[in-house]
Amino acid sequence: MKKADITQNIKTVNTSVTFRKCGSSTIKNTVDFRIEAIEPIPDVMVRVSTIYYVPNLVGKHEKAFYNRTINFCTYLRKPFTDRVLKIIYEHLDQRGNLPKRCPIAPGTYTFKTCFDGIQVPSFFPESSFRIDVYFRRPNSAPFFQSSWFGEMRKES
Repeated sequence: MKKADITQNIKTVNTSVTFRKCGSSTIKNTVDFRIEAIEPIPDVMVRVSTIYYVPNLVGKHEKAFYNRTINFCTYLRKPFTDRVLKIIYEHLDQRGNLPKRCPIAPGTYTFKTCFDGIQVPSFFPESSFRIDVYFRRPNSAPFFQSSWFGEMRKES
């Protein structure tokens, strides 16, 4: 992971993200992420969009390669409803503490990872990428939106 762009509604959540070198690696970064839920977030308010982009010939991340939006609380109850989100969420939860049920209680949720060892589906190409994650209210007004930029390389 190389960088993240985050927009938030500070009445609902407060977030921070820090990137540092991952061990002795000159390429990989450790991501320290913290999100504080200021108020309870009910089931009906939480939809998550996971959108994966690969760059076009001029390097712009314009066309989505993978685009999926689900109710986050449904995902927490039935994690197999989204295979890609399940892979990422389990990896992050093992390296921090993330919400386990809805409504999401006020509190601080965190993860710290280099993103090593994630077994993404083989149809995801080895490439630089942008992945967008949005949490929205039913009226589609997002209270958290993020774009994460990095490179996916298959390890042998």
